[in-house]
Amino acid sequence: MRAAGVRQIGGQDHTVPEAITESTLKQYRHSPAVTDLEEFKDRGHSLTIDSGWREVADACLAWLGKQGL
Repeated sequence: MRAAGVRQIGGQDHTVPEAITESTLKQYRHSPAVTDLEEFKDRGHSLTIDSGWREVADACLAWLGKQGL
């Protein structure tokens, strides 16, 4: 069993391609835990430390609230 999770990706990420993240999501498809993907199209790999990080953090907090966590 595993906890719910959200994968946040940058649409301009050249370090970890979207295909890798989508592959990771597929590995969890049979898990009863909620797993979501959220893309920030204008962001690169350093989502949480680049300018605009608050938008990413707010999206994460909103997702947690939606899950009742």
